[in-house]
Amino acid sequence: MAIRQQKGRRGYLVEVYAGIDPITGRQRYKTGRATKRREAERLEARLRTEVAQGRHRGTAARNMSELLDIWLAWRATNGRPISPHTLNDYRGLVERKLKPGLGKLRVAQCDTLVLDRFYAHLRQGGNARTDGGPLSASRIHDVHAILSGALGLAVRYGWIAFNPARLTTPPAAAGETRAVPTPAQVRAVLAATAETDPEFHLFLRLCATTGLRPGEVCALRWLDLDLETGELTVSGNIVHAKGLERGYIRKKPKSRHGERVLALDPHTLELLRAHKARQRTRARESGSELADDAYVFPLDDAGNRPIRRDRMTRRFSSLAAQLGHDYTLYGLRHFVATQLGAVASTSTVRERMGHGSLQVTSVYTHRVSEADRAAAQYLGQLIGD
Repeated sequence: MAIRQQKGRRGYLVEVYAGIDPITGRQRYKTGRATKRREAERLEARLRTEVAQGRHRGTAARNMSELLDIWLAWRATNGRPISPHTLNDYRGLVERKLKPGLGKLRVAQCDTLVLDRFYAHLRQGGNARTDGGPLSASRIHDVHAILSGALGLAVRYGWIAFNPARLTTPPAAAGETRAVPTPAQVRAVLAATAETDPEFHLFLRLCATTGLRPGEVCALRWLDLDLETGELTVSGNIVHAKGLERGYIRKKPKSRHGERVLALDPHTLELLRAHKARQRTRARESGSELADDAYVFPLDDAGNRPIRRDRMTRRFSSLAAQLGHDYTLYGLRHFVATQLGAVASTSTVRERMGHGSLQVTSVYTHRVSEADRAAAQYLGQLIGD
């Protein structure tokens, strides 16, 4: 910003920086003229206030609902990697939580006090699934991530002077209790499915012995398994989302630690061999051959389309409710980490779980023992045949 005396003319030119134009990417300035130096200083102060309040380029009329739509479109196309599942989740949060709560406010009205009160409201009664129960701290952190990104974009565009989300304090997610099944509960789940649904039984056993995320189990292909050496390669995750060409994508792990090779226990290997034989028979009966890149848990007989993670999650939730258990399908992953944390080294647990950070692994690790093949044997014996 500057006050300059005009050459060849009486008076002063005042220029105040007003941010980046969102369409052209060029810097924008608000200008004005005054005949005297004192008047120019007053004009500069007024223009600075107007810019800070978002009163240029129609920003006074811009509300949070518009800003959130603009941010979602920008986030989907700005080149930074984002999972389609995460993007859809953000869209859902915007429609269900943010627009009803903040959508009508002008962008400049959405200050730190408003955000703190909004987070407190969500924490007290923002969960529609529990008839107005508290929204979890981790979910409020997702809301905060959206608001921080959207308001940061508004700063870049010159609609507000600073990002109020940077000064807010969403509730800490640490300390929330994870529901982790006991070995007896896992054995009960496997016993309930062993005879009636061998495929679902195998899916659950893989979750309970390898610690794979449900999406990673859905992404398994036969080429990821070596049934001779008893090894499994984790190389991807399945994400189903609206707008994708096939309705899903198979994406690579988030970090290098996510790509890993794990040992399998003998009984799980037996079940995999039997499952492959059944799948090969079904493929031939449908007039095709089972390809190497066929999915281990497919929707079709040829193994071309992976099963949906949410479908398996719902099936497990129904089974757990029947058995009186109070944990989710993802709880089987926590079970593996917790059990291994008592007998294996931190590096072994990290390798098996694919944790990107030792800090995450340290939550589960209590004392040191031996490596991954021993871990596979231990988990196989723990839940039985």
